[in-house]
Amino acid sequence: AMIYVKDEDGLYTGNPKTKPDAEFIPQITVDEMKARNLHDAVIEFPVLDLLQAARHVRSVQVINGLKPGNLTRALAGEHVGTIISAD
Repeated sequence: AMIYVKDEDGLYTGNPKTKPDAEFIPQITVDEMKARNLHDAVIEFPVLDLLQAARHVRSVQVINGLKPGNLTRALAGEHVGTIISAD
């Protein structure tokens, strides 16, 4: 797995900074992201293509690195933020 540290709590249906009604997405697949056409995503689409092609890394966990303890919790295996899986 891979942890992607950003300044957002994870993935939303829109940019939460400009769309306060955007909904948080705790877990999603790459195909679901592409089908929803989430272009305001906190992770770039080429990274998703690499994730689908990878043999060993099968998920990316997007966490907010500005919140104390999030990285430690994610490293301990806790579901923090959004988990994007290859399939």
